[in-house]
Amino acid sequence: MFRLDWFRKDPSEKYRMGCGSSFDASDGPRTVVVFGSTGLLGGAIARRLLQEPFLYKVRCVTRRSSGEKARELAEHGAVIVNADLGETKSLEKALEGADIMFLTTHYWEEKNKEKEVIKGLNAIDAAIQCGVKHIIFNGSENVKKIIGKECNHLDSKSAIEEYIREVGINFTILRLPFWLENFYSVFKPHKLKHAVYAVALPLEGSELDVMSVEDVGEIVASILRRPRQYYGKTLNLSVESLSMENIVDTFNRHFDNRKFTDPKIRIKDMEKFQFPGSKDLAAMFEFYQSGQAVRDIKLTRKLNPHALTFDRWLSENRDKVEEALREAN
Repeated sequence: MFRLDWFRKDPSEKYRMGCGSSFDASDGPRTVVVFGSTGLLGGAIARRLLQEPFLYKVRCVTRRSSGEKARELAEHGAVIVNADLGETKSLEKALEGADIMFLTTHYWEEKNKEKEVIKGLNAIDAAIQCGVKHIIFNGSENVKKIIGKECNHLDSKSAIEEYIREVGINFTILRLPFWLENFYSVFKPHKLKHAVYAVALPLEGSELDVMSVEDVGEIVASILRRPRQYYGKTLNLSVESLSMENIVDTFNRHFDNRKFTDPKIRIKDMEKFQFPGSKDLAAMFEFYQSGQAVRDIKLTRKLNPHALTFDRWLSENRDKVEEALREAN
């Protein structure tokens, strides 16, 4: 069994000295350090906060500061910092003087739960060492505990959540639903024959909570406008809940030159797929089907009244989906 105490002991007793963060409301813009800033989630948050330079100084952490996405963020006012979640000293340098840290960790890069957890704990330790006042983390429920099956990319985030709750720092946990951006990436429709595509999600009659990851940026901005209101809170986010019929019908409305179908894939079918991570993804959908992935549409719309429905998202992202469909040919 994977245990946090293999990696950290007595976290609340470790840190008495900081790197020098002492924010007061009169001090001016708060410094927000964003991890994953060249990815979908971190990028959405960085871009949103960069729209308010009088409120936030945005420091984007990346291992590839010369990349195109990092350059675009820098052009919009971000400070780009080279750091690696596996290197504590680089994290302390990235977090020095920061007020807020947005943390997201990435299982799929190495497909190793233990490594992802250690990297997350490294960032939290560095944040405490540097006197960061507020951590916002992309977390998850403990899927194994709920359904009895490993779901490494979510269970890892649950373990990091547990550590955040132990160390005594102000935190806000975000639990996201299925990302609409998956429809032009890992779950893009699969071509069956000319102009006919399968949307292969194992829902088996259940509904799927969804939202665009781009809309999380406004949600984080809303949290930071009243941070104390969200200290110690877990926010379960969703813009809407969709059936397979809803999803397929929406695809067909927006792409009248193609036909989309539901192949009625099952959890047990996905478990047998041979690509890396198929069992983790099957467990994720089993968790979604379990009814334990409770999401709050009303809260989400309060935090971001303009968050996109699937219908509006597909209208605005048609070109990206079109490109993904061409790649599926």
